[in-house]
Amino acid sequence: MFRTYDKIRGRSFAEIKERSLQGINILAERIGVSSQVALLEDQTFIQQFLAANSGGEAEDLLRYLRSRDRGSFYPSCEDLKGTVDEFRRSFPMGGQEIIARADRIRNGYFDLLGYENLYFGGEIPNWHFDPVSNKECPRIHWSKIEEVSAERSGDKKVIWELNRHQYFTILGRAYWLTNDEKYAETWAAHVENWIANNEPKLGVNWLSSLEIAFRSISWIWGLNFFENSPHLTPELLGKILKCLASNGRHIETYLSTYFSPNTHLTGEALGLYALGIFLPEFKAAQRWREVGYEILMSALEFQVLPDGVYCEQSSHYHRYTADFYLSLFILLKQNGAPVESRHEDKLNQLLTFLLHAMGPNGETPLFGDDDGGRLHSFDERSISDFRPTLALGSVLLRRGDLKFAAKDHTAELIWLLGPTGAAEFDRLNAAAPGAKALAFVDGGIFLARSSWERDADLVLIDCGPHGFLNGGHAHSDALNFVYISGGEPLFVDSGTFCYTSDLAARNYFRSSAAHNCLSVDGESSSVPAGAFSWKSTDESELLHWEHDGNRVEFRGSHNGFARLGVQHEREIVFGHKRLTVRDVIRSNQPRLFELSFILAPAVHADIQNNSPRLSAPHKVGTHLLHSELEGADAHLCGTWKVQDCFISPCYGKLTATTKLVYEVRAEGEFSILNIVESVRE
Repeated sequence: MFRTYDKIRGRSFAEIKERSLQGINILAERIGVSSQVALLEDQTFIQQFLAANSGGEAEDLLRYLRSRDRGSFYPSCEDLKGTVDEFRRSFPMGGQEIIARADRIRNGYFDLLGYENLYFGGEIPNWHFDPVSNKECPRIHWSKIEEVSAERSGDKKVIWELNRHQYFTILGRAYWLTNDEKYAETWAAHVENWIANNEPKLGVNWLSSLEIAFRSISWIWGLNFFENSPHLTPELLGKILKCLASNGRHIETYLSTYFSPNTHLTGEALGLYALGIFLPEFKAAQRWREVGYEILMSALEFQVLPDGVYCEQSSHYHRYTADFYLSLFILLKQNGAPVESRHEDKLNQLLTFLLHAMGPNGETPLFGDDDGGRLHSFDERSISDFRPTLALGSVLLRRGDLKFAAKDHTAELIWLLGPTGAAEFDRLNAAAPGAKALAFVDGGIFLARSSWERDADLVLIDCGPHGFLNGGHAHSDALNFVYISGGEPLFVDSGTFCYTSDLAARNYFRSSAAHNCLSVDGESSSVPAGAFSWKSTDESELLHWEHDGNRVEFRGSHNGFARLGVQHEREIVFGHKRLTVRDVIRSNQPRLFELSFILAPAVHADIQNNSPRLSAPHKVGTHLLHSELEGADAHLCGTWKVQDCFISPCYGKLTATTKLVYEVRAEGEFSILNIVESVRE
């Protein structure tokens, strides 16, 4: 009884009501009395879909789908030939990579997240299997599967990534480029097999409403890509539409309103909206559109902070959110619906942040969690290259500064907006942004760069809230910084690597030691308590921010080590080819203090006479670290050491690198000064 009280204490009536209704629906599904446990009967479904056509039969479905106006989805779907011609013009060799990937998929091999050549048991995959752990999820009611445990069922992220079916856009593009029916044959076989082996409500692929929403969008893309293929038979189309109807009902019933009101909720809302606009014949279509749109507009107010930073303190999820609202923008325009000013304003803010956070080489530094996923799979660039999002935003919002950052056409721009979008991009005048330093105070991200040229220096400093709600996607990275020199990374963030498959690895990649941060007695400023929760969290505070165009001064503090009797402030001064980092520490007893500096893989560290020398090819050049221990007892001396470690540039992928660690045991008040200076050989 007391546990029940603890669970409901502090919750609103609306939350208790929604959770109770979801619980009742789960119980009804388990005992088999819910209408959602089976697909709709054929005749009932046909009558629902062809509401205005009396006597509809299965063959009428395909005839009707091919004859109706297709303008309700993305513009590229209206002009197949123009889209393909524009892609070939902009990317003469791009088709070869798409076709090669499609052929590998036909043979059963997938590149997903940071993994390459994953094989799921056959040319038609086992939809419940994780080949990384060699484990298979049981085909039981979805509510009985433990979401955050990988012990019995493997990494659900890997299974879900396959079952998002975003690779349908690879098969579809290969089909559009070649007109070879073998790609349509593979798509049809996969869909048919998936429906046969994923009965409604059974198995891991019904566990997450977000995954169902993404899969629904992928299936709508599939219908657009393969609409005129003989492999899309009336019987298969009927099965697909019935499954999409079940998807919509499930998403609407099990929205993440209170469970994960982050990108889970907005992704689910976008899926509902897409189902509603693409299949208006469904009786629930109008309600799905309204519910999806209302959620997305409401989420703008609490997910996007007043300065435009996404609430979860994650560059990856910030990009996800921008993509959601860009897609909603497109779908609204395609259907003649108005775009609200608050939608456009927040979207401009989201993209302004991405513009200023982008590194000179076009890739955006990581901070916070990175789950490796994308809303769309239309570009073969690395996951950290956000320029496709900026290019799309430049056209939709008519912003020359975003075009300046994107530089050229992106494949995603063409596959989403077609030749018209590419032409509008060409007509835009690119304009370099004016500001070189910006403080996003609400989000706690501070950015400064030496110029907007390719060989610029850039520093990104994190002095903000510890994530959103329970900090599920936050890291113990208070006062972390990332430094790019000469256009290439020097000090980097370690990334994420995994969520639930390896808790020790999960905790390491979230730790202070995996960031350019201070650790005390081997402890982090925030202490985890599970894969997506924390036992204790730090609070950061901005103390000073000033810039004059050429020099930036930052000072901030956090209280994450107060539990150890330690106070920590960090000062960073950014200038031409020089970065100064001063850590001010106050400790009530002797403790071991370690400053970590995570090096980019291309950077080599050498320590001579306790002085680090950093060198790397290309424009990074050579850097010296000058260190001083100030205010401590004269006999104390800090020691530099080089440690082998790994970073994770994408979920599931590890890259070997090194980190520098400055170590000192001290007490009282003292500071550690480090000056990073570029030198010419």
